[in-house]
Amino acid sequence: MEKLSLTEKLLLLNTALLSILLIGIYRGILMKLWKLSKVFNRRLIGVCIYNLVRLLPRKSDWVVFGAESGQGFRGNPKYLFLKLRNEPRLRCVWVLKDSRAVRQVRELGFEAHRCHSRKGIYYQLRAKFFVHSHSIHDDFNRYLLGGAVSVNTWHGVGLKKVWGANKKTFTYKALHEKNPLLRFLKSFVVRTQNAGESYVFSTSEKVSSYYPETFLVRKENILELGQARNDVFFQQTEEDEAVPAWIRENRIITYMPTHRNFGKMDKDINRVMDLDRLDAFCEKYGCKFVIKRHMYSSGQVSRSLKHIIDISRESVDPQLLLKYTDILVTDYSSCYTDYLLLDRPVIFYCYDLDEYLAKSNEMYHNYWEVTPGPKTETFDGLLGALKTAIHRPEGYAEERKRVLEIFYSPDNRGPVAEKQVDYLLRNIIGVESADPRPSSSLLPMEKRNAG
Repeated sequence: MEKLSLTEKLLLLNTALLSILLIGIYRGILMKLWKLSKVFNRRLIGVCIYNLVRLLPRKSDWVVFGAESGQGFRGNPKYLFLKLRNEPRLRCVWVLKDSRAVRQVRELGFEAHRCHSRKGIYYQLRAKFFVHSHSIHDDFNRYLLGGAVSVNTWHGVGLKKVWGANKKTFTYKALHEKNPLLRFLKSFVVRTQNAGESYVFSTSEKVSSYYPETFLVRKENILELGQARNDVFFQQTEEDEAVPAWIRENRIITYMPTHRNFGKMDKDINRVMDLDRLDAFCEKYGCKFVIKRHMYSSGQVSRSLKHIIDISRESVDPQLLLKYTDILVTDYSSCYTDYLLLDRPVIFYCYDLDEYLAKSNEMYHNYWEVTPGPKTETFDGLLGALKTAIHRPEGYAEERKRVLEIFYSPDNRGPVAEKQVDYLLRNIIGVESADPRPSSSLLPMEKRNAG
């Protein structure tokens, strides 16, 4: 057999490498086309289902509740449910995506079903009214809500642009698509992100001004009725007893950061803070430092630390934790706007502000103008701000008041669940309450002195 020359060997090698490269390229193209095809088909089927179920009759006395991306019995909808379930002419049901959460709700004596179970699907197809805290896609199966009426109580008064206002979302890109035909086709998908008729709760005139663009609803469907979950700030209930005694009885500093691009940009907490020095600080000033991170955050906190406790995976209600917090440390999380209702010190630990703005979310507001407290990008600066807040909790009081007026109207700075229920019954569900609920006259609880 004649031996191949060096040139022929090189030619064969190059041909083989080129073939492998072309196979890889074509395989990548085919995989991408396959994924795009799956997305297209899923959306096409979803749009068809959404429009078909609009033809189904819906029961005007059924109200389905969901919250926290279908993960639990909490948030603003929980407090509306507890009141609306006492209306004898309504049937109130929870739909959840987590099986454990379904069991927990049932153990409380309430009717609950898994979102994709037969009964869960049935209620989503037949109920006329839905109350939720995130999007209908997060809390329910959005394609089953065509023709229904939804009330989005939302889950915070935040800085970050979301939904139709966030340039990185499918919704924003679809609405601003330059090709008229593509924009028209994508509009059918965007439509499925709301129910047949949708309302959104707001907290102030300023917040209401950017909600139509955000949630794609008419201005008249933005209802300035506050957030029911904050009612716990102003009244004592049996829920307070569920808060661990060590939280209720100690001076508490709470660190409650937001997520960064759903965890993709989150840094290990041990890189963000020197936990040993922080533990020593808490020892000196008689504090407990409570860490309540977002579900997407990472990093372990050593159990050998005496005064730093990570409760990120525990079931302590965030609003009740805020209620018993003396100093809040956060970054870009909406939790601080709720905390302003308590008029206590807030420290903004914004160690990655430039990166966050560039790679995560744009904001509705100028960050520096609506953050009433010291802002620090270093751990040493954080310790200094904590020391000042302990000795002078009244610092930044005027700034807190000014920013509170941006995010919360005077009518929404106290208990609001009663007026929300009244509005829902009279103006959306269309049921006059047999037992008229008087407006709440409860006053804010006495502020605890953090000093």
